[in-house]
Amino acid sequence: MKFGILASHQYLPEDDLRRRLYELWDLTELAAEQGFDSIFAINHFLANLQTPQTISVVAKLIQHSGNMTVGTSLVILPAYHAVHIAEEFATLDHMADGRLVLGVGAGYRNNEFAAMNIDKPNRFRKMHEQIRLIRALWTGEKVDFDGEFYSVHDTICVKPLQRGGPPIWIGAGGPISVRKAAELGDAWIIPGNSPKPDWHVQAMANHDDALAKAGKSREGREYPIIVNVFCAPTTQLARDTVRPNVEREYFNYAEYPQLAFQKERFEYMWENLFIVGDPDFVAQRIARLEEAGVNHIIARPYWLGTSHERTVESIKLFAKEVMPRFAGPAGV
Repeated sequence: MKFGILASHQYLPEDDLRRRLYELWDLTELAAEQGFDSIFAINHFLANLQTPQTISVVAKLIQHSGNMTVGTSLVILPAYHAVHIAEEFATLDHMADGRLVLGVGAGYRNNEFAAMNIDKPNRFRKMHEQIRLIRALWTGEKVDFDGEFYSVHDTICVKPLQRGGPPIWIGAGGPISVRKAAELGDAWIIPGNSPKPDWHVQAMANHDDALAKAGKSREGREYPIIVNVFCAPTTQLARDTVRPNVEREYFNYAEYPQLAFQKERFEYMWENLFIVGDPDFVAQRIARLEEAGVNHIIARPYWLGTSHERTVESIKLFAKEVMPRFAGPAGV
């Protein structure tokens, strides 16, 4: 099992953004010191929270990340030009000494689609074509590409440090998207906030069926999931400490129509999806995910209003008391 941090760099409008970013750099160094494997940046535009942009954040995270993998979860790929992403992430791959992952998704917020001129119904087709073009550009060879959305001829991209380019991980929640993640991606980023019981188990079976039909092996693949994690000496203390912060953040997300369910189903999510408790409780919940096939936990460790000090305490306790229980080979 691998463990990572989701650098959920979204802050209240009144927050001192410079201070919050310095706290993020400190947490990145802490995670590296505590033996975490990865850290991932997020991506949104014109959000109802201050959300610094992902490429800039990734470049800075690289400087503080030690030997951790640095990635995105997720770049809203249809909002960018494929050539731009290919060149930017090839450059970042050198800056990261080959420790980079490009995590992508199609997006879900209507205000982003409108502002970035994204054709919502066609965004998945566009993203799939973008992935094919990015991979072609990363070969370092001259590219001739004619697609529905892009036409690129007789051109050479910046060549990444990793052979073939950084791994491309695809975030997906719908049945068709999950299957496409198997076909086109090096890994599928599993959302951890579905309000449907055992959703991830059913989705995993769907993904692996598509993987087999594409002639790909499950062996050696990473199965990352994004989950909310907070650890304290007692479960009651953990719950009391962060419940108001988690609720505030998820009610904020629920302002977007596509996420309205997160307010309506918050109690279910709090009790069944969020991993908030003492080390034994946290380890038991992670063990369930491991049994389902997950082998990379990407933990969101803080929410709106969570103090930096409490976050540091949680990360240290998690690293000391939980991570060693999963030190053997990943359960794949």
